[in-house]
Amino acid sequence: MPTQIEDAIRKTTQILQARTPKAAVVLTLGHLAHLTDVPYPFLRGVVTRDKELDPYKVFALRREHRGHGDRKRHICVPTPLLLRAQRWIHHNILIHASAHPSSKAYGKDCSISGAAAPHCQASWLIKLDITNFFDSILEPAVYSAFLDLGYQPLVAFEMARICTRLRPTGNVRRLKKGQHFAIPTYGNERFGHLPQGAPTSPILANLAARDLDGAMSEIAQREGLRYTRYADDMTLSFHGREFSRQRAMSVIGGCYEAMLPFGLYPNRTKTRVIPPGARKLVLGLLVDGEQPRLTREFRDRMRMHLHFLERLGPAQHAQARGFDSVVGLQNHLFGLAAFAIGVDPVWGKKVRRRLRGIDWPTPFVMPA
Repeated sequence: MPTQIEDAIRKTTQILQARTPKAAVVLTLGHLAHLTDVPYPFLRGVVTRDKELDPYKVFALRREHRGHGDRKRHICVPTPLLLRAQRWIHHNILIHASAHPSSKAYGKDCSISGAAAPHCQASWLIKLDITNFFDSILEPAVYSAFLDLGYQPLVAFEMARICTRLRPTGNVRRLKKGQHFAIPTYGNERFGHLPQGAPTSPILANLAARDLDGAMSEIAQREGLRYTRYADDMTLSFHGREFSRQRAMSVIGGCYEAMLPFGLYPNRTKTRVIPPGARKLVLGLLVDGEQPRLTREFRDRMRMHLHFLERLGPAQHAQARGFDSVVGLQNHLFGLAAFAIGVDPVWGKKVRRRLRGIDWPTPFVMPA
């Protein structure tokens, strides 16, 4: 007869396989340490939020100036051991999870072009943005995501801790009277958040936002709109004549209210209503025709980069454009070329060929 432990393992495995069939079975933190080849004491320190263990390095990345001033985003880079554990969780668990159909980023076959396509030839557009998307998704939502995948509560909690980071301040945890942590060393006065820079964060953000996407989709269906979300960018569109700015404002109010129960807040400065006759862009792509198209501004910007790269060389051009390094410029431009290929393959591949012909400093591995 099976032992009590064997019976628990069997039940745990059955629940996981019923919900997320291809996800790896993880029974305990020690089991996870074995699977990831990361020392158990290290993982335990991450889960207990050991104050002497700082598993992230935080730095700011400068965004290229595009008419909205110089802006920086903070990237939290996990240390090698934590990165190894997070990559294992990403490759063996998260890529097998399903986000809401309206979510068009970070999943298999997802693209900016695919997110923009449903809104082609719309008469009205409503564009919304979520403030501090990753930072706003807290530990409880990540725990619920792992729980929904089929993992047992303790393992779900431990993996949520491994995939979140504590800020120096903020995200205060308020336990109700009589509540306590079953494992005292796991107690902490603050919640962690999804760090931008961890390989697990994008898909976990999608999973945590699944119910929000459901609520937004209900609003869209009720109002005869189409809805998609690409990371923190939300788009709703109307195809027809029976719509108005007043109705758009009512939809926006409903969307704002839908975000609040999930701890997410709209960036009101980025809310836009685009009426008939106005230029329509979704995620930087023109959607006035049957297919999403690159803008003339994007093409001109790429031509400008190529012109000065070929005339001045990459080092001088990187300095003139305010990049910290030539490598940063390389990554940026090859990323833009890959984006262009996804929208206009013929033109994008021409750009990539010219980039490959630049006399870049060595060593540099050309992107495929």
